Amino acid sequence: MAASYASSVRIDVTEREAVSVLYSASAGGPEQIPDLARTAWDDLETRVPVRGRKAYGYWDPAAREYRACYAVKEEDDPAADGLARGVIPGGPYRRGRLEGEDVYAKIGAAFDELAQDASVDESRPWFEFYRREGEVDIFIPIKQ
Repeated sequence: MAASYASSVRIDVTEREAVSVLYSASAGGPEQIPDLARTAWDDLETRVPVRGRKAYGYWDPAAREYRACYAVKEEDDPAADGLARGVIPGGPYRRGRLEGEDVYAKIGAAFDELAQDASVDESRPWFEFYRREGEVDIFIPIKQ
């Protein structure tokens, strides 16, 4: 599966700005990430509708939780909505784009492929940016 990802998706390097986010988290182990992601997204979307939002998701290994996130808007009050606030750090990232009907099922293998031969910066999270239905950019932090 990883080989088909590499041959069909353009990989590039980009500099990202830090993004302030509000999020819902679901705790567990890395082998549970797909289920944790569904739980976190269901909770976030119940509390704050997705429409008009920039959406991100990532696994936080230190906290052992998946975080479903929206970029913070000026009018947001995360505490009133029962959500946490955080920051996805900026810096250089290796990026790949996934497209298609089964895009969510490809995320794990795509991260593995994107990390090959990369000088990964373990101090920042790997994350997804949900561009639109059926289109996800994945980012792996790299050392400068």
